[in-house]
Amino acid sequence: MKKLTKGQRQIIAEKVSSTVRVLELLGFDYEVSAPKHKKEKGNKSPRIIRASKGNKYLFTVYNNISGNTWGNLANGKPIPMGSNEDLYTYLLDTYG
Repeated sequence: MKKLTKGQRQIIAEKVSSTVRVLELLGFDYEVSAPKHKKEKGNKSPRIIRASKGNKYLFTVYNNISGNTWGNLANGKPIPMGSNEDLYTYLLDTYG
């Protein structure tokens, strides 16, 4: 895998920290994994955050070097979001 630049690492770190803050505010448990694959076209080096409540896995959120955030529920259905603010609103409405 090509080494990320300092700027790319900073973008990912900021997006991951914003996502983690949303999850903590709403009381979710989470695990942040290291990037495993680099796709040359599209989602370069996504950071993966798996969220749960108790022992139940609920959804996954991805953040990449382009500053994009997207996610999927455990059943594979996409989470409707374009930002961490959208994620917060969706999770608050869905899980209270």
